[in-house]
Amino acid sequence: MSQKKPHIKPDKKGPGSAASWIAVAVLVAGLAVIAGFYFEKNTVITGVEFSGNYFTADEELLGVIPSPVGLMADSVNYSELFTSLASLPYVTHATASMNIRGRLSFHITEHQPIAMLVQGSQRVYAAKGGIRLPVVPEKMVDVPLVYGFSASPVSDTLQSDAWKSMEEFLTTARDSRLAWITISEVAWNEREGVVALSHENGVRLVFGHSNFEDSVANWEVFYSEVVSRKGIRSFTSIDLRFRNQIVTR
Repeated sequence: MSQKKPHIKPDKKGPGSAASWIAVAVLVAGLAVIAGFYFEKNTVITGVEFSGNYFTADEELLGVIPSPVGLMADSVNYSELFTSLASLPYVTHATASMNIRGRLSFHITEHQPIAMLVQGSQRVYAAKGGIRLPVVPEKMVDVPLVYGFSASPVSDTLQSDAWKSMEEFLTTARDSRLAWITISEVAWNEREGVVALSHENGVRLVFGHSNFEDSVANWEVFYSEVVSRKGIRSFTSIDLRFRNQIVTR
């Protein structure tokens, strides 16, 4: 008498099945990449748009590049477009992407002013690296006025040791919210280094030639613990250059 063998269903969650699903997933992902690549290569650019730009108008950006509208995406020399965009004063670099409708999007990164250089009637912004930038009247920013440096020519960069010290001070002061909002004007002189005027009452603040983290920290402590109690009008000059000592008049 023969016995029927039980019918055993294969375990769909076994290793072989898992491997099959992984293979399918890899295949689908590969096809998606290929399809995306094919799509990009065979897409006609239908329009151009910009983002990230504040100081530079869209019209300026469009004016320095040949229009890619109507061209196949793979026929455009993007490196040349990026170089052309970076020729504008505020633009540091650009990247590009394109959506499924063929709109080419450029993301613009711009220099950020850290000071306004004042020389007589001339005024220009300055960014990190001593980059001089033209003032855009409708795009003013709240930065300290800085004296003692040339405001022209705009195309040249400031490279002196004095500017490097000033830039270090401005960067340190900007990282301190209290220092940044309590300083209005800054100047450089060889004897004392960085000298600033307080935003309130124009008190003379001496920060020195270096070690700005210490001198700015001194100002934060002095302002919080002394000025807040006695008032800024109690002082005409505050020397912040010395470790563990603040000299006032």
